[in-house]
Amino acid sequence: MSAKEWKEFDNNEVTHSMAHYLMAIQELHKRQGYARVTDVARELEITPGSASVSIKHLKQKNWVDEDHNRFIRLSPDGERIAHEIHVNNRLLVQFLTEVLGLSEAQANIDACKIEHLVSPETRKKMMGFMTFIHSNEKVVKNFLHEWRHSQFECPGPRDCPVCDDGEPCAISEAEEVKAKH
Repeated sequence: MSAKEWKEFDNNEVTHSMAHYLMAIQELHKRQGYARVTDVARELEITPGSASVSIKHLKQKNWVDEDHNRFIRLSPDGERIAHEIHVNNRLLVQFLTEVLGLSEAQANIDACKIEHLVSPETRKKMMGFMTFIHSNEKVVKNFLHEWRHSQFECPGPRDCPVCDDGEPCAISEAEEVKAKH
């Protein structure tokens, strides 16, 4: 990864934690019609003090508004961000389960880790890809059948189209670390 990509990651405006707060506020409004700091704390299983501090940051970014009765709601920008994160999550879970064959539980864990980092360009391309995957095109059905019934695995560092020649294999290294624990 070059310094440019690394700095781009650091420029991401929405953190993992912020994404959870925005989604919790959105979910509370859908479920009960309102949200308070204590509701968000309960939803995220954290202390009201922690929720208050984090929500203060969201207010400073103008993603959350609070009325005179201390009810909180997402601003239009907060709604947009929460919606994008929700769409990213659904796309990622679908891709990870339907294409890669991960369990629903693992797909949800992995999607949660990256849902707030997906760019609009990637979201648009993934949406197109998943639309294609859900189509009834014969080529799609054949591809999915071949993929799901194949035994494709990493061919090893010398023949891997992903790893650089001479580098250790990322898959075998990860498996070795996992076996040690």
